[in-house]
This record gives sequence, C-alpha cells and structure tokens, in this order.
Amino acid sequence: MSNSEYRQLTVTDVDEAAQVVAQAYVDDPLISYMLPFKSTRVITTYKFMRAYGEININNNRGFGVGAPLQGVAFWEFPDQESMSINVRTLGKFLPLLFTMYPIGFFRAKAIIDRIDQLHEKHVREPHFYLDNLAVLPSARGRGLSSKLIRPFLGMADERGVITFTDTVTPSNVSLYEHFGFECVETSPVEGTGVTVYALLRRPR
Repeated sequence: MSNSEYRQLTVTDVDEAAQVVAQAYVDDPLISYMLPFKSTRVITTYKFMRAYGEININNNRGFGVGAPLQGVAFWEFPDQESMSINVRTLGKFLPLLFTMYPIGFFRAKAIIDRIDQLHEKHVREPHFYLDNLAVLPSARGRGLSSKLIRPFLGMADERGVITFTDTVTPSNVSLYEHFGFECVETSPVEGTGVTVYALLRRPR
C-alpha cells in the first residue's frame, strides 16, 4: 500500500523508523515519566521501538514519509487481527532487560493501563486506530503529519467507520482536532502528572 503521500514500511526500514520515533518522543510525557533520565532516554526508547516497530511493520501497520525517513505512523485497521508475535521477535526485546525500561514500564503502568481502558471504553466496534505518530523535530511544520493521517481518514470515511487515537501531549489535542477528531475524555492519571486524552473521529 503506497501513494505519493506515504509508503508502507518494510523490514529494511525498522532501524530507521525506530530512530525517528525515539527522537520524536524524547520529550513525550509518558516516555519522560517512564524514563526520567534524559541522557539514556533516546537509546532506551530506540531499543524498545526497534522491537515494537518490527512487529508493527511485519503486520503491515507501519507507514512512513520522507527519504531519508522523517515521519512514522503505526495504524491498526478495522479488519486486522491481533499482531502476531513469534519467538524470534520476542528475542528482540531481550536487550531491554539491561536498560531502565523494565523499571520504567512498572513505574508508568497506571498510565499505560489508562490508555488501554479509554480505548476499550470509547470504541467497541471495528475502527481505525492511530497507535503512534512520530515526526522528527527537525522536520515538523512541513505537513508530514497530514501525510500520515489524512489518507487513512479517507479510508475510514469510505468504509463508514470511526477512527480513534489517544495522546498524553496536550498540544497534540489541537492537532488531532484539526483533522476532525473530538476529544471525548480527558483523564488525569493520579500521582503521575500525566493526562491521557481520548480522541474520536466519526466518518464523513
């Protein structure tokens, strides 16, 4: 699946995609809470996204813009089954055991659980889900987010299904509202200083 706006990522893009996401999320509130030491945050996020991104890409959920890659999105389609994880893929998460990620995951578990809870609460029918959107800081303001969002909203409109996403970055709310999403719930996670925003877009 590709067009002039974006392309579907392949396994050869895994490393580059992980680098884009790691750099884009360096100041993300969830990642910052999970990994409070900024000096190691990028490399730890990269190691996680190297494995998580490969799973998404192998399940046809990874899309990108730019050459070299400047923006990445992981989209879940309404007719896709749960992502398949094999032993080989699980092995790619092993390097995380030697980082702060395991501690960070449990530190941020309440936030991660809240994200999952809001998703399940607001969307029960088949839908498009924007799981991750990342654009390099140096490439922002060039319309790359639009290239990774609008084509999929068009697909959702054609199919007559809703689209859901979430964010923990307050400034992202207005970005998604620009694309027709409505913030259906604002949910502060007690004791973390992080708020989860659930956003829903109905088909047009």
